[in-house]
Amino acid sequence: MCDTLAVVPDDGPVWFAKNSDREPSEVQFIECDEGDATQTAPRGWPVEPPSERVLISRPAWMWGAEMGVNEHGVAIGNEAVFTRLPVPKAGRSGMDFLRIALGVCKSADEALDLLIDLTERFPQGGRMGHRNQTFRYNSSFIVADPTCGWIFETAGQLWAAKRIRGVATISNALTIEDDFDRVHTGAYEVARKRGWVKSAGAFSFAKAFSDPVVSKLAGASERRACTAGALRGVRRPAFGDFIGALTDHAGHEPTKGWRGMSPCAHASWFPTRHAQQTTASLIARLDAGQAKVFATGTSSPCLSVFKPAPIDAEVFPLHPIADHGYEAARLWWAHERLHRECLRDYQARSAAFSDDRLRLQEQCLEPDTDPRHAWKTHRSLVDEWYAQVLAVRPRGFSMPTGAYWRRQSRASAMPRG
Repeated sequence: MCDTLAVVPDDGPVWFAKNSDREPSEVQFIECDEGDATQTAPRGWPVEPPSERVLISRPAWMWGAEMGVNEHGVAIGNEAVFTRLPVPKAGRSGMDFLRIALGVCKSADEALDLLIDLTERFPQGGRMGHRNQTFRYNSSFIVADPTCGWIFETAGQLWAAKRIRGVATISNALTIEDDFDRVHTGAYEVARKRGWVKSAGAFSFAKAFSDPVVSKLAGASERRACTAGALRGVRRPAFGDFIGALTDHAGHEPTKGWRGMSPCAHASWFPTRHAQQTTASLIARLDAGQAKVFATGTSSPCLSVFKPAPIDAEVFPLHPIADHGYEAARLWWAHERLHRECLRDYQARSAAFSDDRLRLQEQCLEPDTDPRHAWKTHRSLVDEWYAQVLAVRPRGFSMPTGAYWRRQSRASAMPRG
């Protein structure tokens, strides 16, 4: 599950932000791709080498990316949507589409055209989950650049696109009704033949193709209302507004509830929440010439720090495509260990290091912050925060919640506190 946001104001910079929600032990890397041969596209995938420098956030086991920004300020975020159309066992993922578009496009309009072409040419399908290897879905996207933005939604090889005006948010459900600016020429006819629409005048892309049951189980409308509400009335957005939106729990305790109802997501033993953990977060101000990007490089943004993320391969080198288990030295895993201890008594244990975390966050938002120093400092402080958290005696998990997290830790070889 994911939540993606964009703001295209009448004047001022365009903004893009996303929480990538996936399975809780699915490490995600921040990387810069400058056409290095370290990673190659999946076999049989007809793609040219990237011509643009790209910063991506990528689940370690896959080639495709969840979100990213290129040197021209083109930003794209992808998320799952669930439709009435079957998703084949073999095909390509929206994450693949995203990485291809970022690697070769210089504008949001150009990226939209390429995403349309890829959607129509290549069926979406195949493995899209980490441990749940049968998990498959269609994709929706927010595509933005320093001048404009688009929502692009798919149902199989059908699609609709809507130009963004003001605030736009998406959360794992089709949102484009009859207000599309562009639409697949065959979309209405497919819906009519299947009895999903009665007339062209009543054609809504979302109503015709959505799977309402799975969208409801995902808490899509509630999360979308939450992110939209966080930005409502904000006249001149700042990074703090998007940090607030992405770290919002919407009044819910992280381990409570059978559905994921908030943008800042924490996995749970409920089947509806197995793949609902925020595993990476990114915010970008898409100024003309050079995007300014901040990323956590961790799960649970509510307990993390957004740090400057330049499109620089020396700061963020590419990693081999592989399934990475627990690595104590790596920030993502060190933070995830901290996160799991905090969940045992979220309010009390998160408070143990809250002041230090907020202080570091303020420092990272300073214009002259050195990115390398910021990421190094965060990594060292996570160990200190972990010790502080263990000093707070927790209430403990409920039985099913505790059993769930013990299984997750065993599966990734993570030591317990």
